Amino acid sequence: MYHKNNFYIKMLLFLTFSFQTASASMDYILTYYIPVATELDGDLMAEDGMELHKAIVYTYYSEPESSIGFVTYKYTANSPHEAKETIHMKDYDVNLANITGLKVDLFDYGSKECRVVMDSSHIVSSYPPKVLDKILSYVKKATKLNMKEHKIDCPFKEIKTSKSINSLALPKALNLEDTAFSSISDYASGIKGVPFIYNNFYPLGYSDDGKIAYIKEYDTDPADLVQIETFIQDLVNDKIIWKDEYRVEENLSNIDMKSFWKERATKIQAKLKEYGIKPFENAVFKPNPYIYKNNQYSLWSKSKSSFRKDWGMKFLESSTITLGTKNLGDKIIDSKTYKDEQILARKAIGFIPLGNSDRIAVVVANVQRGWEGPPHNLSYDIVGASLRVGFK
Repeated sequence: MYHKNNFYIKMLLFLTFSFQTASASMDYILTYYIPVATELDGDLMAEDGMELHKAIVYTYYSEPESSIGFVTYKYTANSPHEAKETIHMKDYDVNLANITGLKVDLFDYGSKECRVVMDSSHIVSSYPPKVLDKILSYVKKATKLNMKEHKIDCPFKEIKTSKSINSLALPKALNLEDTAFSSISDYASGIKGVPFIYNNFYPLGYSDDGKIAYIKEYDTDPADLVQIETFIQDLVNDKIIWKDEYRVEENLSNIDMKSFWKERATKIQAKLKEYGIKPFENAVFKPNPYIYKNNQYSLWSKSKSSFRKDWGMKFLESSTITLGTKNLGDKIIDSKTYKDEQILARKAIGFIPLGNSDRIAVVVANVQRGWEGPPHNLSYDIVGASLRVGFK
């Protein structure tokens, strides 16, 4: 009897040791805290807008660093529902700490110099500044809970976000449509609520040497695709010096401006910095005319059209835009010629001031024939002009 029990004890010790060895070298069940929203479309700034949840993952990386770094990783919450209305929840990331550029790391673990660092100095976020600050405070709480749960006794250090990062909030579209629709009303479709198919225009920033950055979000309905383009334009010669095209052929993930910005903002911000472009503090659109230093500036659009028998309508052959002021005189700031393009009209509709600069961005509305006729397509061009020199 004694020998039998001794045998079982030895086997139990052997199996326990084998399991622990395999677990340490192969896999591990790890738990950690993450901040989540209490409601999918709820108010994050509400008192109960977010909370900490314990996440669980199956991982090969069972080191102490993992329990700290995982707080910023994507975490997908599975849905038990199979109804069509819940399909959009597939692969939905519930972790509010999964923000581009946010880092939470454990350094030099096991030494006297060990430390946990939460670095938000290079984040790119579409959240408003106040919401972002609240999320970061919850990330800090989650990190300290993770340190306590995994017995990581190291100093905690926080490197906070700079003011420039807050300028990376989700861009806002300028309302150009009210002025554009009235300026080109002769080409409206007559269909209630849909006079034109139009693109959205998002100003990003400008530089002291006359560059402007902006985004065009194209209306691609009824095609199931997303097309968003970002431009940096030199307003001295109107050349596009950098362009980024974002295109998704099948929009199965319901991609919108917010998800685009989350993916592309880091790349765009790097280019803005490269070209010395600072964000607009408050971008505004000023309809024609515009007052600057006691001068009133007005825009005139002149065009020539010709009738095409195969289409049964007129299209532009040329377009000229003039900027004038009573005190300084007039000057042509833009001219174009067309051959086979189906452009119905082209008119300058107003201005986007660049801070206190005497160089300005002129907004030009283009009307292109719709694929099957009305409603026609409305798009915008930007033309640079000096408010000080070049007048005759």
